[in-house]
Amino acid sequence: MINLSQSGLIAVVKNQHLVALIILIGALVAGGWWFLTYQNNTPKNNPVTNTSIVLMKEDSFEPETITIKKGVVVTFKNEDKVARWPASNIHPTHTIYPEFDPQKPIEPGQSWSFTFDKVGSWKDHDHLIPSIRGIIVVTE
Repeated sequence: MINLSQSGLIAVVKNQHLVALIILIGALVAGGWWFLTYQNNTPKNNPVTNTSIVLMKEDSFEPETITIKKGVVVTFKNEDKVARWPASNIHPTHTIYPEFDPQKPIEPGQSWSFTFDKVGSWKDHDHLIPSIRGIIVVTE
């Protein structure tokens, strides 16, 4: 025969287990929500690629500064309505990194690619609109 005090104790133990289970489920749901929310909002480690793209917009290079590894091909894509001409500094001679110069304008919708094989911080500009500038940082 079960005494009332024993059945009360059993009910309390069951309620404690139920409360613990609810807390555990709540923690799992909250943890899963946090993981999925913040995983989608944080930058992912992109695989190393051998290419990078710089968009030539109406009044800027986008991105203005990029950091790449030596040997990476950077493609300069003209998304402006007029011809563009990316080249190394110093304007107008491009003597800092003379190979980094297509030697002609890049027409709208066209692109030009260059392999950066020298380590350094290479300032560049648009030869046709010298106020538009950028920096390509090349690391080992």
